[in-house]
Amino acid sequence: MHPSLQGIRSEPPQLVPARRDDFEAVATLFAALHAYNASLNAQFALADDWQPLLREHFLRTHATDSALWLLAWYQQHPIGLLIVEQHLDSPLFRHRAWIELVALYVDPTYRGGGLAQRLLEEGRQWATRHGASHMQLYVTAHNERARALYRRCGWQPIQEIWCLTLSSEPPSHPFPADPSCTGELLNNGHHHLALKTHQQAAQHLTKDSSLDDPSQHAERNSYL
Repeated sequence: MHPSLQGIRSEPPQLVPARRDDFEAVATLFAALHAYNASLNAQFALADDWQPLLREHFLRTHATDSALWLLAWYQQHPIGLLIVEQHLDSPLFRHRAWIELVALYVDPTYRGGGLAQRLLEEGRQWATRHGASHMQLYVTAHNERARALYRRCGWQPIQEIWCLTLSSEPPSHPFPADPSCTGELLNNGHHHLALKTHQQAAQHLTKDSSLDDPSQHAERNSYL
């Protein structure tokens, strides 16, 4: 067993909502998550100006009731990140409000000790306190290990998004705005496989650390 993993089992990391001064920790983990996402699919690569955009969104939402930015700290080092937010879909749909699991990441050195499950459980409890009937996340279709982890934690697939590659050339002019989008920074993105959990199913969160590999989670995910 890696010494770091052995350490977090004897001294569990502290899970603390991110403060204003914690943005650099958030950004570091967020960047690592999406570097992995981009290795699965280049469409997940972050934009050149992603950091100031994320900072603005973080400063606007981290201390509100509409989002939870949760950091896992071990010996003063940030090793895990969870982002959940209230989501409101297009008014075209009757059931358009839910809690979205936007990001989940654990530093590779500290995987396998159950930290991903702890972060997921904190997100579930936060959603329950906010009266949500369900949560949703998005994960890459080829990310089998992450999908297995989520299934173990009570999540169920409800939707697939299929892609047809048309051209390797970038569009010559920008596409018109999508009227179904609300404009929330982290609620719009690349969604490959939608998963949903009901509160009853989510209560069966497993302690099986063999699937604790949230880097496999491609949220836009973050999604997930």
